[in-house]
Amino acid sequence: MKKKIFLTFDLDYWHNSEFLKKYLPKNKNQLEDFVKESTESILNLLNQYNQRATFFVLGEIAEKYPKLIKRIHQSGHEIASHGYSHTILSELGKESFEKEIKKTNKVIKETIGQDPIGFRAPNFSLDNKTRWAFKVLEKHGLQYDSSIYPFSFTSFCLPSFRKVLNVSSVTELMPSLGGFYFRVLPLWLYLALVKLISRTSPPIIFIHPHELFKSAPKIEPAPWFLKKVKYWGTKSALDKFEKLLKKFKCISIKEYLNENSTN
Repeated sequence: MKKKIFLTFDLDYWHNSEFLKKYLPKNKNQLEDFVKESTESILNLLNQYNQRATFFVLGEIAEKYPKLIKRIHQSGHEIASHGYSHTILSELGKESFEKEIKKTNKVIKETIGQDPIGFRAPNFSLDNKTRWAFKVLEKHGLQYDSSIYPFSFTSFCLPSFRKVLNVSSVTELMPSLGGFYFRVLPLWLYLALVKLISRTSPPIIFIHPHELFKSAPKIEPAPWFLKKVKYWGTKSALDKFEKLLKKFKCISIKEYLNENSTN
C-alpha cells in the first residue's frame, strides 16, 4: 500500500516571493500571471492519477479566476484560504488581517458554496510575533492552520529552527518539505526524505503551481543567487511532480480531518 502524503498548493502569483519584492517592476500587476496555465497542468495530472490536494487560494485570485477555483473544487480538491493580498501578517496587523480573512472567506463561499476551514499565511508569516492571528482564525470559523514552517530562512537560505505558541483551538499542521527542496534535490533523495517523515505521520508537501511552470517570466534585475533560488529546477519540475504522484497516495487536509473526526 502506498504511503499517504498531504499534498498542498499555495495558489498565488509568481511574483509574490517576498525576497524578490524590491526587484519587481512597478507595473507588476499588469504582467501576465500564468495562473490558469500553471494550475491546469497540475489539475490534469491529479485527475490522471486520481490524487487529491488542498489548494490554499489567494482571495485576489479567487476573485479574478472564479471558474478555475470552481474547477479545482469540482475535481474533488479542497479550497482553503491563503489570505487576500499576499501581505505578510506583520505588515498587515491584526485589524487588516481580520478584514482580509473575512473578505477571502466571503469570496470563496460565493465561488464554491462552502466556507474554507483551513488557512496558510503568506510566506509562512505566522510566528510568535503574529500569534494573535490564531484568535482571528478561530473567530471566523477556520478549523486548522498550516502556516508554521519549522524553519525560517536567512538571505542565504540557511535554515534555523523557530518555535511558535498555539493559543487557540485552531489545529496547527506544520508543513514538511516545500517546493524549493522539491526542485533542488535529486528526486531519489526527496522521495527518501518524504518516506522518512511519513513513518510517524503523513508529511505536508507544499508547492506553488508556478514552481512547476517553466515559462514564468524572469526577474532580470535580481541578483544571480536569488534568481537561482526562484527558478532552479523549474524546467524539469512538472516531470518530477508526475513521478511523485506515482509513488504516494495524495490526500487533502480536509479529507484527513473528516476521516479522523468520524473514527
